[in-house]
Amino acid sequence: MKKNLALCLFMGLFITAISARETTKLKFKTYSGYFVSNQFEPDAPTSFVALDNQKQFDQVFGVAFVIGDKSPRLAPGALETELVLSAIRRGKAFCTYKVSSVTKEGGVLRLRYQTTSKKSDSASFSCPLIVSIPKGKYHAVEFHENDKLIKRLPIGKK
Repeated sequence: MKKNLALCLFMGLFITAISARETTKLKFKTYSGYFVSNQFEPDAPTSFVALDNQKQFDQVFGVAFVIGDKSPRLAPGALETELVLSAIRRGKAFCTYKVSSVTKEGGVLRLRYQTTSKKSDSASFSCPLIVSIPKGKYHAVEFHENDKLIKRLPIGKK
């Protein structure tokens, strides 16, 4: 009887632990029409950020004004309810991104995306992926590029 009770207790704790680690798909939006500030990590070949307010966003990005541009941009006040995740590549290749998914498991965000790049002999580029998700209780974000973990960034602690 005690063995059965102990086994039931163990199974209950095990099932609770597994359900707490359930993977949840999150809704996300991607944005373009921004340039990366030349003051933000200018010598880094890659950068990864999680931004939760407008001041942080404005330190990293500026709006690129082009006639007839219909690029999707963050709405005014969006960072009050949204968290922005960004991967930035710099160098002599123009990089494009395609987001596969954004998921949450146990407080860890996983941003999965695919990249393609076109090399240049002379021009240098700073190419950002900009994604927003609903704010929540997250403690880290993982950037998975082309099915490989590239960066794990702690977030949410000030």
